[in-house]
Amino acid sequence: MIAPRLVLALAAASLLACKTDPAVQPPEGGKDSPAAAGLPDSDPAAVAVKQADPAAKAALLAALDGPQRAAENRARDVYRHPLETLLFFGLRPDMTVVELWPGGGGWFTEILAPVLRERGTLITTNFDTTGPADAYGTKAGKRYEEKLAGNPGVYDKVQVVTVKDVNTLNLAPDGTVDLVLTFRNTHGWVEDGAEAGVYGAAFRALKPGGVLGVEQHRAKPGPVADPKKQAETGYLPEDWVIARVESFGFKFVEKSEVNANPKDTKDYEKGVWALPPALQNGETDKAKYLAIGESDRMTLKFVKP
Repeated sequence: MIAPRLVLALAAASLLACKTDPAVQPPEGGKDSPAAAGLPDSDPAAVAVKQADPAAKAALLAALDGPQRAAENRARDVYRHPLETLLFFGLRPDMTVVELWPGGGGWFTEILAPVLRERGTLITTNFDTTGPADAYGTKAGKRYEEKLAGNPGVYDKVQVVTVKDVNTLNLAPDGTVDLVLTFRNTHGWVEDGAEAGVYGAAFRALKPGGVLGVEQHRAKPGPVADPKKQAETGYLPEDWVIARVESFGFKFVEKSEVNANPKDTKDYEKGVWALPPALQNGETDKAKYLAIGESDRMTLKFVKP
């Protein structure tokens, strides 16, 4: 069973995959340009876009424009920068990729599945759907199952691993995975004390030289006296995350500012969930939160030595 604290944290994260601010328009330059993410040419994600294999980039652009994407998910590209983020992590169509905790809405699954369908393999985790009917994990898990089953032309080859106990999690045969991805999940695992189980499973599954890509809401720099309490805000300091992930055997390689947001002051009631798309403070200061946009996030690349 997934621990209740983890379920609650991921429930809030799931809200971040369901809504958007329709007033936001993407920057000039086109979504296939690093300028669309406000990146300097020297940022590693901008370099990755420029140096990307043309076939990999074309496959990603086709997936981004595909009809399988929900309109509300597509509208959030201005915040989430999937082209730059995935190319920074090194995605190619011939890889075996694990997506950890995609949430009931499967925001990145919509992009990864068509890219990997013909030449690669996509493995995703999902909640146990046999729990209490009104439990978040049960409902989110069924929602994700229904999403995949509803479009077999895109999702029929996705391999799903049901998470019942993170301490015994087996994502794939040891040493067979090229790339493991996690988006906005680490705070939930820290709050529950589950990150050792999850990152340990990722380490075992990866090939030597395989990549772990981590995107996470970024707290202000500083020491962390109580990691679980800090994680309740949704934000974690970047240096702390790097050190913690490295403690599980990974080696930090580089980071990108592709998902940075300097407007995010990180000091809100309800934590990161005050910001869009969750907007958990309701009408209170809603205009302020909409003007800030989605969170400031670290985008980190690690390797299995």
